[in-house]
Amino acid sequence: MISNEGLLYIEPAQLASAEPVLDHLTRKMAAAFRKAGPTEGGWCGIHECVCGAWSTSRDYRLPNGEVTNSLCVHYFPHHRPAVSLDQVARVDSLAFGEVVPAAE
Repeated sequence: MISNEGLLYIEPAQLASAEPVLDHLTRKMAAAFRKAGPTEGGWCGIHECVCGAWSTSRDYRLPNGEVTNSLCVHYFPHHRPAVSLDQVARVDSLAFGEVVPAAE
């Protein structure tokens, strides 16, 4: 399932790519997420990506007001084919710098 309600709410069908895509878009997503804060409330559980990565039970608000999930930095480099062009454009428009994402 892919939702455009938030940023990178996707459920990839394929396992993670052998080599993560560590380009300027991944670095933009990582920088924005580092500046995000948890939204109020939470979910009753966590989500497991098809490749085994786990989310937290919270959503996160980016500095521009968009809401995303804790797997956003994972999805972008590891499951790029599952990310729609609209979602790629939204990440490209983020203006919070660039950082190298943590290995985990």
